[in-house]
Amino acid sequence: MKTSIEKIYRKIVNHLKQTPLTNSVSLGKIVGCRLFLKMENEQITGSFKLRGVLSKFSELAESETELNQVVAASTGNHALAVCHAAKAYDCVPIIFVPETISKSKLSKLEVYSAQIYQEGAQSGETEQIAINWAKTNNLPLIHPYNDPAVISGQGTIGLELNKQTKHLDQVFVPVGGGGLISGIAGYLKEACPSIRIVGVQPKNASEMAQSIDKGIIVPPSTVHTISDGTAGGLDPETVTYDHCKDLVDEFVLVEEEEIVNALRLMDHHLGIKVEPSAGLALAGIIKSRDGVAGKTCAAIVCGGNIDESDYRRLLSNFS
Repeated sequence: MKTSIEKIYRKIVNHLKQTPLTNSVSLGKIVGCRLFLKMENEQITGSFKLRGVLSKFSELAESETELNQVVAASTGNHALAVCHAAKAYDCVPIIFVPETISKSKLSKLEVYSAQIYQEGAQSGETEQIAINWAKTNNLPLIHPYNDPAVISGQGTIGLELNKQTKHLDQVFVPVGGGGLISGIAGYLKEACPSIRIVGVQPKNASEMAQSIDKGIIVPPSTVHTISDGTAGGLDPETVTYDHCKDLVDEFVLVEEEEIVNALRLMDHHLGIKVEPSAGLALAGIIKSRDGVAGKTCAAIVCGGNIDESDYRRLLSNFS
């Protein structure tokens, strides 16, 4: 996978921001390790999703697929990336979002010239609606994670990590559908075979970890999590399952309160307000304090698209 990620990076790098890798000494002291944070919240559309989307658009363009319209399903960040990339390709995005999408993410989508449909009680259901729509109308689907091109795009984070620091012992990655961790692990496990890749999920929505444990993809969780960016279950045929089974060394499950604690710590020590899914990796490192002691670790801060009022309300609910 390393070669394919390097190839796609050359194609999309001029349309991306190489996000900073921040060494937080103060946070590192709290957890007892040398701690870096990969700031994907500073990516052009506010999350890592643009990488995979640009990779998929590049593949479609090279295959001479007609790109008048594309279809996508998302809780927000993937849709924002699709809408941004669609402008460059002069096509109309058809976006399906769950009925539970936050008002702040919906308002950001409405800025673009997209057809937006709110359907499905949770993101897994919304994804299936979008898949069926794309098939029925013979339109290209840009899946948020179940696509090798998307996975390769997300893997460019691993490539940048390898360029930005000479040595990492462990990388902690938020996990929803598994595209992000599949790409990062796919690159780093070839570039640095000794590195440990740790997936972090909310305990309330830990479908990938449960699926790996049980040897079969489990149904979507019905328990609410504040980490909406990683919620919604798995495509029953997702290619990320095998990637995670083969490449991820460990899964750490965190409580809702632990996610909020990580958000507070990043706000206090780094001055950033990020969405709950972006707190997962740091929450996982804190929970794994004994295992990271004396190590050099990186946390993927996957996105920052949260409204100020939503952020304050979230923290007040866990005061």
